[in-house]
Amino acid sequence: MVERLRLTEADIEGVQPTVSAGLVRITVDDLTAVPPQHATSPDLDILETLMFNLVNAARLEHVLRWLPNNQLKWHPGLTAVARGHSADMLKRQYVSHVSPEGTTSAQRITRYGIQYLACGENIGIVYGAASHSEAGIYEIHKKFMNQPPKFSNHRGNLLNPLWTHVGIGLAYAPSGALVATQNFISTI
Repeated sequence: MVERLRLTEADIEGVQPTVSAGLVRITVDDLTAVPPQHATSPDLDILETLMFNLVNAARLEHVLRWLPNNQLKWHPGLTAVARGHSADMLKRQYVSHVSPEGTTSAQRITRYGIQYLACGENIGIVYGAASHSEAGIYEIHKKFMNQPPKFSNHRGNLLNPLWTHVGIGLAYAPSGALVATQNFISTI
């Protein structure tokens, strides 16, 4: 079976094609295997905003509307903390609320100089094709919201009526991983 491929000069550099009857013939064996890469990385700012909107939509649906903290406010400092934790987990290949050195989310938030009464953190990761798009955000959010309704899990953390602010940070690896951190606080 003959398959048509679009090749660039870089694809055939160093290859010795055969020419016959005016046609250039290159066999698959002549080409170097290159793992597929997505042409562009996802726009993490857009994906963070999507996750923020999903958090507030879930809170609107599940938290009593008359509560003053029904909708969370975006906190740039918490976002920086969340982005740092997501990037650290991706770089050092761990998934935990506590860093390998023992640093907790509360310590990360305090170290950044943010004042709060209480804090919480959700982390999630998605691999494969979904990591390159909005599908990864929806998948992580769905996993959080499909947990049983109690305060001691991701769903409970996301819906906790004590929280006033959230920061969301994502980290992405072109190999197919998207790490999300959600940091929540109640302010003083």
